[in-house]
Amino acid sequence: MAGTDFRPSPFLSGHHRPNRMEVDAPDLFVSGELPEDLAGVFYRNGAEPLYPPTAEDYHWFDGDGMVYAFFLEDGRVSMRNRWVRTDKFLLESKYRRRLFGVHGNPATTDPLAARTRYNTANTNIIIHGGKLLALMEGAPPVELDPRTLETIGEEHYGGVVTTTFSAHPKLDHANGELINIGSVARRGGTAPEIRYDILDFEGVPIKTETIPVPHQSMMHTFFVTENYVVFPVTPLDVSIRRAIAGGPMVAWDPDRPTKLGVMPRRGTAAQVRWFEAAPRQMMHEANVWEQDGRLIADVAAADGTALFPDTHGRKRSHCETRQSLRRWTIDPAATTDVVREQIINDRDIQFPRPDDRLMTRRTDHAFANSNLRSVDGRADGMDAVLRVDTRTGAEDLYHFGPGAAAGELIFAPRVGGAGELDGYALTLMHRAGAAETELVVFDAGDLAAGPLARVLIPFAIPSGFHCNYYSIDSPLYRQAMR
Repeated sequence: MAGTDFRPSPFLSGHHRPNRMEVDAPDLFVSGELPEDLAGVFYRNGAEPLYPPTAEDYHWFDGDGMVYAFFLEDGRVSMRNRWVRTDKFLLESKYRRRLFGVHGNPATTDPLAARTRYNTANTNIIIHGGKLLALMEGAPPVELDPRTLETIGEEHYGGVVTTTFSAHPKLDHANGELINIGSVARRGGTAPEIRYDILDFEGVPIKTETIPVPHQSMMHTFFVTENYVVFPVTPLDVSIRRAIAGGPMVAWDPDRPTKLGVMPRRGTAAQVRWFEAAPRQMMHEANVWEQDGRLIADVAAADGTALFPDTHGRKRSHCETRQSLRRWTIDPAATTDVVREQIINDRDIQFPRPDDRLMTRRTDHAFANSNLRSVDGRADGMDAVLRVDTRTGAEDLYHFGPGAAAGELIFAPRVGGAGELDGYALTLMHRAGAAETELVVFDAGDLAAGPLARVLIPFAIPSGFHCNYYSIDSPLYRQAMR
């Protein structure tokens, strides 16, 4: 039927098949027993296109943001999900069809959308400054009500953020600061730049700096330690000019090295020092910290990408570009600008995470979803979850079985817990062909023992992106839910 037919695509079928519905479930069935000291809210964001895309190839990153909220307390779980009602979403709802090109490609965007910002708000979902914020790196955050998920509107921080905001701003739990980056809108021919922001615990901007970068890269993440910030500029190049000429807007440039710009956390653009590494695709890190005067970054990295074509339009396979957990070491005091790399664990992983409370400080464990048997882990599903001891590379693994799709695995501290493994690990998982999805709860220190409990959601939730958990005793939770 015209306007509602989703043509075949690996990211619109199987585990990615859109539901296009919003649900309220006040009391979900639980298999097993939820721990009494697991109390808080688990949020997940992902791409759920309201309308079929244009004639271009659909991309996983391109759907409209759909946020799920699971409220856990007293051994019970309630759930609701809502689309993020961005200006893009509202405009396309009005005309009842897709108007924007993939990734907002101006060459394929309908003139009806010319004055509307391309904002999917589909990548991450965080609490900061008392607000629940849906994020993508191409637009400002969108505020939602933390309980109802009602869309409140874009957050511009008093005019500081008018163009873009990171999908992965960094929260320093030691002082409540949120550190952010965003691409700077620029005219053709001008040098590429990013904006660097520090927001205090209340969400008030206390520092903004403009940083020149070697080229316009899809900087999906960046690094923050106690005293430094690092800007990774990978060979994943972004070019509006190339898109208008009919090429890919985002493309892998194999002739570029990876550049890492290191700056004091409260420094200036003049203090940035650029280090160089081999060409690497890197979009997510577990954690980054300082140790013996060096910066230690535990990252998911690969020698290329299957997510985007190269500058000549060629695409590589998932198997050729499997990401492993690697450690990058940067020495700000060294006389050379070389980054040292070692592989900690060579499993195929996707979204590594630490105990978030310890971000910017040393951690010894990384949680991730992993792939044992899928041909293409992103399209077919990551079928396992993994915890790696980053000191030794030792692993704690649980396999859900062939055809399963496990989302991001995140640490959920128990109420009153303080230790790095003093709590649980949560993931959303869908089995091949199953009519339901499970929110799976593990003992964080023993994944191999299997789930402690499974919360049963009576429909298949499409594979998505990032999750966050906020315990009821977290200052962030108390600030947002007051």
